[in-house]
Amino acid sequence: MPTVHFLCGYMGFGKSTIARKLAVQYNAVILNDDEFMRELFGRNLPEEEFRRAHDKVSEFTWRLGERIISIGTNVIFDRGFWSRQSRKEAVERAGHFCDSLLFHQIECDMETAKRRVLNRTATDKDSLEINEDTFDALARHYEPIAPDEKLNVIYYKNTQPLF
Repeated sequence: MPTVHFLCGYMGFGKSTIARKLAVQYNAVILNDDEFMRELFGRNLPEEEFRRAHDKVSEFTWRLGERIISIGTNVIFDRGFWSRQSRKEAVERAGHFCDSLLFHQIECDMETAKRRVLNRTATDKDSLEINEDTFDALARHYEPIAPDEKLNVIYYKNTQPLF
């Protein structure tokens, strides 16, 4: 039975690195919204355009994930699921096409994450462009998984450098 894996954590926590390891372990396809955004729209869209484009990409990756699961292959949604509400919606949506759902909560301190993101922006011209103000502003929206969400979760402590 195929499984939908959801990677949860803020930017710079190491989700994509863990996704690559899990893809090998579970023989899974990774769907990373940031990669699609970068390929289709570049590194740095204005906020309003970013939101519209991201909504379209997100819908596309959901449909693609459903197709992949339908042929019996595991899927990893590498997108963050920053809020309780986003996780609730993910469970509801994926529950329509898959019975096996597994969350992977990556934990990391914010200073380490910020360093990673700013370094990635400065050195990786293929990454989305995130500055310190954006990192800090978006951090207010991040909520780690709480026990009362009653999700099937594996936890990862990720404070070591990933490169």
